[in-house]
Amino acid sequence: MEIAKVLCLLTMAVSSLRFVASWPYDDSGFSKDTYLLPALPYGYGALEPHMDEATVKVHHQGHHAAYTAKMNAALKQWRSEAAGDKFANSSILNILQKLSHVPEKYRMTLRNNGGGYFNHAIYWACMSPKGARISPGLEKDIKDNFGTYENFKEQFTAKSLSLFGSGYVWLSRDQDGKLIISTTANQDSPVTERLHPILVIDIW
Repeated sequence: MEIAKVLCLLTMAVSSLRFVASWPYDDSGFSKDTYLLPALPYGYGALEPHMDEATVKVHHQGHHAAYTAKMNAALKQWRSEAAGDKFANSSILNILQKLSHVPEKYRMTLRNNGGGYFNHAIYWACMSPKGARISPGLEKDIKDNFGTYENFKEQFTAKSLSLFGSGYVWLSRDQDGKLIISTTANQDSPVTERLHPILVIDIW
């Protein structure tokens, strides 16, 4: 297991307690006939020395691109078989949030590849070659929920080190707005559990 060394916080303040329409750099909150691979907000080598250019390329051009293509193929077939179905034609974010309602024929494919598309879009947005300051609102919420920022980092790091196999470690808001640290295996996404992710680290 390799843990990416870059651990970055979103600078955006998440003041709303409901799910927002979309996250930066992806179209997951919008219904699309075809979803495009989100462009990175920085160059492939911009995260060095924390993450090398080859690793970023493999994950973006290889893994993320493959998830995007397979998700699009599954959505296209499902939508062609369920013409006019509003749920089938809704956004991938909505589909992941209501994954149990997806026909069994497509559920696992969209769980894995829709999750892979969505999770990686957030992952890229959480990193910056210039670093970032935490917004005052988020900083206050971290202290309110974890006592201190150092306590949060210790708990987040411990979760990352304890995750067996591949998956993700998340900082999310629950439906009451409380910050929680959670893990998901493989390409499962916290939005399926009605959580709103604001920070993620990819474990592989």
